[in-house]
Amino acid sequence: SQFTLLSPKIIDPPSNADWAIFVALQFADIYTTYRGLKYDCVREMNPIIGERPSVSDMMFTKTVILVPAIDYDLQRGNLTKKSIRQINGFMAMVVGNNYNVWHRSEKYCKKR
Repeated sequence: SQFTLLSPKIIDPPSNADWAIFVALQFADIYTTYRGLKYDCVREMNPIIGERPSVSDMMFTKTVILVPAIDYDLQRGNLTKKSIRQINGFMAMVVGNNYNVWHRSEKYCKKR
């Protein structure tokens, strides 16, 4: 046969709970970063926003980067329940690290 029957791509989309966790983790990342940056021994490691970004800088950067990236992946069917859960798992580790940095800073560093 000249033609090959392509099987349709089956997508298991993220649930509302997956999206809620995603959004909550983005805010938790900003909050824990903000709290850690109050200490003289802490600096932001993301080169895009600089060593001492404001909350609005962090919000703006996340919005400008994440909204188009998510839209792109959604339109192409690349964002699945599995992929958003992997992203959420990674972000949970980021937030956990931020939390640890913040609390260690309380013990060993000076507040700005």
